[in-house]
Amino acid sequence: MAKYADGTNYAKSIDPSSTNIVDPGILGGKVRVMQDVATVTAATNLNSSGYFIVGKKLPTGAQVISIQLANATTALSTNNHIIVGDEGDDNRYFTSLQLATAGPVFFGPNAAAGMNYVVTGATDNYIRIAGAVNASIISSGTIGVTVLYTVE
Repeated sequence: MAKYADGTNYAKSIDPSSTNIVDPGILGGKVRVMQDVATVTAATNLNSSGYFIVGKKLPTGAQVISIQLANATTALSTNNHIIVGDEGDDNRYFTSLQLATAGPVFFGPNAAAGMNYVVTGATDNYIRIAGAVNASIISSGTIGVTVLYTVE
């Protein structure tokens, strides 16, 4: 079996120098968990201007590893599509997920910009769930959110 090359971080970790130090969050980082529930009511209108902020403030430099969403209770409206992002990019992590039935679980991010995203501290410290453009949630239910991130 042929060995073609080493991964970039593997090569750095076996030969560390002042110019190729690997960030501790990349290899051997401590994963933190943040969980929350967004409760949708009949009065909630998550169109393009409405959103929930979930969890706590992510520390600057944190790297978002995974976000999991679960529509835990009842079906929302069939035209329901949500996006997950932050103040700087409203769909950084998930683009247009449909939560029309109870029970689906989504693992992501499903957007390239959100894969292993490093929080800068400008407008991206809080995770938010919003309605996609002009899509309204008209039923009641809950959306469970789990965020896995590393900071060291």
